[in-house]
Amino acid sequence: MQIPRTYRINTQRCLLRCFWQQDIPYVFSATQFEGFNDGMPWEPPQSIEELQEHFQRSLQAWDSGSAYTFTIESADTSAFLGRISLRKDKVEGVWNLGFWTHPEHQRKGYMTEAAVAIVEFGFSVLGADRIEGYHALWNTGSEKVLTRIGMKFVRYIPQGFQKHGKWVEENLLAIEREDWNSSKEI
Repeated sequence: MQIPRTYRINTQRCLLRCFWQQDIPYVFSATQFEGFNDGMPWEPPQSIEELQEHFQRSLQAWDSGSAYTFTIESADTSAFLGRISLRKDKVEGVWNLGFWTHPEHQRKGYMTEAAVAIVEFGFSVLGADRIEGYHALWNTGSEKVLTRIGMKFVRYIPQGFQKHGKWVEENLLAIEREDWNSSKEI
């Protein structure tokens, strides 16, 4: 199935749309906040230009159907709020959820709202059987988002990814299609 780059998801307070070139300065500004990248396997870019290759890879992944990266913006003001994505796993029918909120907009419930919409997109549009999410053990904000959208603990990963030469511990959470369907019936 081909999802056009013009595809939009609307929630009460957010608009989710394909990543645009104009979003790059906002992505860069988020990465410049102290500690922002600590829970992610990638390092902060040193310049805006470094994000150009990432932008092109995101569009190629979208077009190939292997990953969908959405910009989250305010439905009222069009302010850039963050990013959220679903990426195909090696296992058929499994998709991986990743997200971050710009530090200027954290702790306002935007990511939970966007994640609910993306999980629905994953099951309803992409036909996922299971959606997984990982979080650094210390990142309780991400853990709360994952549990609020119905994900359950699957396993502890002592060596999730390396950061500054050290292993970052992670937890894996997931939601199955059956559980998502059951939660909608309540």
